[in-house]
Amino acid sequence: MRTISTAVSNALHAEHVPYMVLVELDFVEGFVRLTNAGYNFTWDGHEWIGAGDLGNITAIEEGLDLQAYGCTLTLSGIASEYIAECFGTGYAGRNATIYIAPLSAEYTMLTSPFIIFQGKMDTMPIKLGADAAIQVTIESRLINWERSKSRRYNQEDQQSEYPNDKGFEFVPQMVEKEIFWGRKYT
Repeated sequence: MRTISTAVSNALHAEHVPYMVLVELDFVEGFVRLTNAGYNFTWDGHEWIGAGDLGNITAIEEGLDLQAYGCTLTLSGIASEYIAECFGTGYAGRNATIYIAPLSAEYTMLTSPFIIFQGKMDTMPIKLGADAAIQVTIESRLINWERSKSRRYNQEDQQSEYPNDKGFEFVPQMVEKEIFWGRKYT
């Protein structure tokens, strides 16, 4: 349950509700922080790039069921150098967070932005042409429950995760080992 102040509650019940959306994408090369404002904005010690009306976010769903939810972020009118960066950057399984901040009638923040969706980047199809667009599909963390795990109980797999652990070093020798339990070894 989210708690909000009286000023925020009143603003949200008004006929016109201005708000600011902030999107934080964690790429391997560093964070990309965007806002729907028409200008760059500083919050939480970071500069958020003003994307204005260049973007779209699909409806963000929540529910009581234990299932994975997701949304899609679309950015259009992207400069070609950013398109090239997206082709060569690591993003799959990396964090993505969407914040929202209700604004007053004078377009000042009523409260610090709060998280409305948090998940992992899944796919990033890029549409090239007269109007280039990048779509980032963001899945909730519950999507990992639906993915199979491909871990092995062997030395190589253990070393990939824990290089100094020798717990599986003798597993191959034990596969065909006959163990005499409760009787005399002859």
